[in-house]
Amino acid sequence: MVFYAYFSAHWIGSLGLVSSLMFVLIFLAHKQRLGRFGVLFLSQLTKTIKGKSGKIAIAFSLVLIAYFASTLVWIERGNTIYHDEKNLISQSIFSNYDSNKISPSDIHKIMIIKQGNTIIDASNVSYADQIISMTYAIMNDMMGGWMVNLDMILLVEQFEFLGFVVLYRKIYSPSKTLLSN
Repeated sequence: MVFYAYFSAHWIGSLGLVSSLMFVLIFLAHKQRLGRFGVLFLSQLTKTIKGKSGKIAIAFSLVLIAYFASTLVWIERGNTIYHDEKNLISQSIFSNYDSNKISPSDIHKIMIIKQGNTIIDASNVSYADQIISMTYAIMNDMMGGWMVNLDMILLVEQFEFLGFVVLYRKIYSPSKTLLSN
């Protein structure tokens, strides 16, 4: 927050602050400048990152990266490709507080779905992208754009985390020459 307030108001300016703090802690611990805390910190970090939980953390991080990236794409598609439909649905939801005024035929006209089919019908699976995109774009509009900002921060955080875990696993892995001796 201090970096954001005094140096850079853009999200890219905050890139790596938490990771750089982690690297400083690891560096100081490896140089044995943190005493007993450094030894405990490194042993627990190594055990966690190189064990089964490290593999689970990598897989979970990849899933979160896919989710946050797809959310950003859906919001962008809802604001560009499906902009008109999103505005119609948004107006029909938020300007009319009477739920009787919104009928299924209105949604069929907006989504250009064949009359007689429901939105959840298997023949309308191709509309999933449109529905998800419009939903996320409307939620982002309701939040005043904060959803995009939060997703971007969380996406960058996951890239930092994944990079840190993979880098630590590679740098501090036992070398093959030590294992053969």
